[in-house]
Amino acid sequence: MKFIVIEGIDGSGKSTQVRLLAQRLEKMGLPHMITRQPSDNAVGKVMRAATDAKLPLENETMALLVAADRYQHVHHEIIPALNAGKTVICDRYYYSSFAFQGIDADAFARVEAYNALVMAHNKPDITFFLDTMPEECIRRIHAHRTDSDYSGLYDSVVQLTAIRERYMAIFDQLQNEERFVFLNGNEDEAIIAEKIVATLHLEK
Repeated sequence: MKFIVIEGIDGSGKSTQVRLLAQRLEKMGLPHMITRQPSDNAVGKVMRAATDAKLPLENETMALLVAADRYQHVHHEIIPALNAGKTVICDRYYYSSFAFQGIDADAFARVEAYNALVMAHNKPDITFFLDTMPEECIRRIHAHRTDSDYSGLYDSVVQLTAIRERYMAIFDQLQNEERFVFLNGNEDEAIIAEKIVATLHLEK
């Protein structure tokens, strides 16, 4: 597998699994790159400020910015890394836009239009979704984020439940076109990591 995406609602443990997978590839001597969306380029930084509730934006504005950031990120970072023979591990991809900005049927359709080029030509080889209970995600968010100024946009059980449902809607829509692996995100992180390694046939 060359292009691997790890998805999940906030607090699901996806960033931990990105790190653990990268450590496994490092031990095996396999060239790789870890990255994330929103990215660390200029547009991505605007989006990260917004999702930390430091820069309120309209939902439509966020959907457009995320799509623009994604297109730039894919063509300037992901594709060059893949062409260089690296395995790319990405923390979130276009599924997140449907989950976070596809708040109703019309918005869902517009997200699809904004991401059409990337979805048509830059599909990941495999996507892992960490299906973690929203209540557990909230517990983790408050346990690990100690910044007194933090006021996240997506930090309630109701919000995370709705986001999970929208994830499932896009996975269902794309199930015949892409490969998805669903993992129990409530399990111990080491067990989840080993399941990912086994799926990718990296046991040796």
